[in-house]
Amino acid sequence: LGHTFAVHDGRKHVPVFITESMVGHKLGEFAPTRTFRGHDKDDRKGRRR
Repeated sequence: LGHTFAVHDGRKHVPVFITESMVGHKLGEFAPTRTFRGHDKDDRKGRRR
């Protein structure tokens, strides 16, 4: 508890700080592998009727 590990997410190493709620989990669960950039703002094109 209280340590920081460098966990590889497939591209780079991500620092993960260990807390008490993380005990029993695998370290890879706390290194996000995909970046969410959001959806398109202009969604009116798909709603024509």
